[in-house]
Amino acid sequence: MDWKTLPGFEEKFARITIKPHNTFGGKVVEVLYGAQDENGNPVQPKEVGVDGCGRWYGVDNDGETTMYVWTHPACDGGNTEYGTEFGENAVEAMENDVRAKLALCRKAEDILKSSGNTEEQIAELRAEWDAMKDWGTAKEKEYAERLENSLSSFNAKVERFKANAEDKAKLVAEAVELASSTEWKKTQEAFRTLQDEWQEIGSAGDADDELWGKFSAARKQFNDARRAYFDNLDEMRAKAGETKKQLIEEAGNVLAGVKNWKQAGEKMNALMDSWKAAGSSGRETDDELWAQFNGIRKEFFEKRRAFFDERNELRKQAVDAKKALIAKAQEIVDQKNFSKEITEQMKNLDKEWKAAGNAGREENDKLWDAFKAVKEVFWNAKHEDSLNRFREIIDRKQNSIKTIRAEVERLGEQEYETSDYTKIRGIQSRIEEKKAVIEKLQEEIKDLEAKIAE
Repeated sequence: MDWKTLPGFEEKFARITIKPHNTFGGKVVEVLYGAQDENGNPVQPKEVGVDGCGRWYGVDNDGETTMYVWTHPACDGGNTEYGTEFGENAVEAMENDVRAKLALCRKAEDILKSSGNTEEQIAELRAEWDAMKDWGTAKEKEYAERLENSLSSFNAKVERFKANAEDKAKLVAEAVELASSTEWKKTQEAFRTLQDEWQEIGSAGDADDELWGKFSAARKQFNDARRAYFDNLDEMRAKAGETKKQLIEEAGNVLAGVKNWKQAGEKMNALMDSWKAAGSSGRETDDELWAQFNGIRKEFFEKRRAFFDERNELRKQAVDAKKALIAKAQEIVDQKNFSKEITEQMKNLDKEWKAAGNAGREENDKLWDAFKAVKEVFWNAKHEDSLNRFREIIDRKQNSIKTIRAEVERLGEQEYETSDYTKIRGIQSRIEEKKAVIEKLQEEIKDLEAKIAE
């Protein structure tokens, strides 16, 4: 953004500072503007925050200005905008990046003077350069060209070493793959071919020793295994035969003692891995032992399949049964009947739920949540119904208390109207009886209120 186009900018009432900046090869520009006196008339700015002036702060690169910090004048709201993610520290961040790029140029030039393999260092240097922000300054363009000149001078020998290293790495990968092969004659010929190709490729520079070490190690692994195999062939075959007989016995035990089909399946798969690793016991013996071992495996997997088929069917039945119980519970809820008989029906649904069996963890959880939600509706409604009945009983008992108290008052009047001692004693006796009834009713009301409060 060009500071000359700032809203409210008048050059007559502005302080403009432009300073060359050697680090990035451009200029730093600071513009104070928009100051007003107490009557709102434009004046020369003094300091941001004192007379309401705004501040535009940025850089000029070859005539192109870039805003870093823009604090609007007080008359324009006074808010601050930033041209970069670095906020107030943009110039400092730019300076650091420009200096760092100069350091990378020098580092590249030092690396290229060395005699070692510089490819990895150059790649790291380029990655470091690419990771930095491009501020678009003249110095950055200069340093970028300087860096490219250094990198382009990387001689053809390094590129040739790289290509040779890649070719030899492919041969190493092939050698490693061949190292565990037991096709002795074919693999031995393959190693000879690989070595001829290795010699034709030529030098890979500093990578040669490491690559040759890997290639030689793979070849040695194969040769050692080949030598040991032929030195101990009869013993190895006998040992492989014993191992396979043991695996047959273990497979039979797994089949006979299944308690958990998943764990048993994992054990059976592990036995198969051990079988493959046992090696050859001779073609004829191998065929005979394999027939026994594979027969046990087939029987195991057939029984496992039957078990899971049956379990899935039972789970399906359990799902259907539990869905039916949910529907039945909903029917009971819809009746809005909370009699003893209906309540027992709802309680019995829990027993039927347990008897319905396992529907699988995921289905069980979803069905139980649905079933529990319907039951909660019933029990909450039943509780509310009970509370309403308690309140009705309390009302009736309170009305009875009022009636009895009225009777006590009438008896009291009769007591004062007569002088007959016998009648007075009879009236007083009846009054005491009625007061006892009132006390009993009051206790019953307290018990009912306690139940409501629970």
